Amino acid sequence: GRYEDVLTHLSQKIMSYVMNLAADLKFERALMASGHERPEGDRCPICFHLIELTVNGHSKIYACCMKRLCNGCILAARQRGILGSCPFCRTKVPADDASELEMIQKRVHKKDAEAMKVLGDKYFSGDLGLAKDVSRAIELWTEAAELGSVEAHNELGIVYYNGNGVEENKSSSIHHWQQAAMKG
Repeated sequence: GRYEDVLTHLSQKIMSYVMNLAADLKFERALMASGHERPEGDRCPICFHLIELTVNGHSKIYACCMKRLCNGCILAARQRGILGSCPFCRTKVPADDASELEMIQKRVHKKDAEAMKVLGDKYFSGDLGLAKDVSRAIELWTEAAELGSVEAHNELGIVYYNGNGVEENKSSSIHHWQQAAMKG
């Protein structure tokens, strides 16, 4: 009855997803053959496919391991019964902002550039119960950029260009954007 109907519907959805994925892969190969490369971080660490643009709209970063996973792998994990845990490292997903903040801070203490960039974002916007602190965000983004974070270079370029929390400095913004461009 009802259970079989749900399974049939899910099977049809999965087949549709696979067919679309095949077409997307063909397009992706043609696009990538045009001489433009995307950063390593734009690949899902589970399936190794490039995450569609916009990356934030087609993936999620997990605070436990700071891995960006594609929506397809997240869906596949849920279908296999991996609920409430990270599909990559199997750590329990934080239940509240304080737990998520603690996980991110642990990664920051280990000098994880992605964690520093994310924590900088949280300070910049005042998320996870943090008071908005643009200068702390800039410190974290600067350290993340020194560790090789392309996204941190981009954020620094934006704040220096617009003078958000720092004195407007077009040459510094251009420098950070050039660094981001050269690194991917």
